[in-house]
Amino acid sequence: MPTLNKTATTVKEMLQDITAFLIDDANFTAGNAWKLLRPAAVTEDTTEVILCGVGDGKDEIYIGMKIKDAGGGQENFLLNGFCGYDEHLEWFEQPGAIYRDTLPCMTFARDVRMMYWVTANTSRVTIHVEMSNRYEAAYLGFFIPVAVERQYPYPMAIGGSAYDGVKWSDKDTGHSVYTTPRLFDGYSSLCVRRPDGVWRYGGKELMVWPTDIKPVDTLTVYKKAQEEASMEDHMLFPMLLYESDPVGILGQFDGLYWIGNRADLAVKDTVLYKDKPYKIFNNVFRRDDDEYHAVEWA
Repeated sequence: MPTLNKTATTVKEMLQDITAFLIDDANFTAGNAWKLLRPAAVTEDTTEVILCGVGDGKDEIYIGMKIKDAGGGQENFLLNGFCGYDEHLEWFEQPGAIYRDTLPCMTFARDVRMMYWVTANTSRVTIHVEMSNRYEAAYLGFFIPVAVERQYPYPMAIGGSAYDGVKWSDKDTGHSVYTTPRLFDGYSSLCVRRPDGVWRYGGKELMVWPTDIKPVDTLTVYKKAQEEASMEDHMLFPMLLYESDPVGILGQFDGLYWIGNRADLAVKDTVLYKDKPYKIFNNVFRRDDDEYHAVEWA
């Protein structure tokens, strides 16, 4: 799996470098790089992009990233998903887009040095960004559905670490990574496109197992299992997307796993699980045992 680890001093620089990475044929097998639909090319002035991934070779997976000046020395990295592309429509107005005033996003102070990590395959992109001692995150593209293609033809998830309107310094429930979505003012950092084409926000009727369940007895069992594991053993559990109304499992995030914060683990560590490397990140500023996740890093 292609990966990228770089630093940037502006959000615009980060967007441009991530886009260049995704459309570079050298990072993917022949013909499988993401296609840049807007703009025609990445330049030093690029502040919004629309990309298309090929998925299994027959898919057309449309994602969008855009920088917004949020005022007060803050810039938001807006995230969106579409079910098509129309060159005559604005970024916010593309077919199947999430409603523009409530987009998942990552929030940043302006002109602050950041380190970021990107993983990508032909179906989805993950981004993790370190700003000071906080970690913003994003997921754009398909998840792995618990259904055949005809039942769930477009299983898209768009996740950030906030929604547009949250301040980068906020510590309320609205500032939470998509792996632990928390509903705040009716919105959250996670949106999932249901089989009927309707976007649903995470945190109430849409949840992520095991980080978003009540009671947390399951996590207690996992925590005990983690403590009894040896230093070489790291227990990773798939992060499942499920609904409470109607009740059912939609699928799981692609390449993302829940992992407890054992004493021998820290943010940015790399662990091996079934001979694959995974990098560890936490939920923005939170350090509780159930606020960590691992992303496939190879």
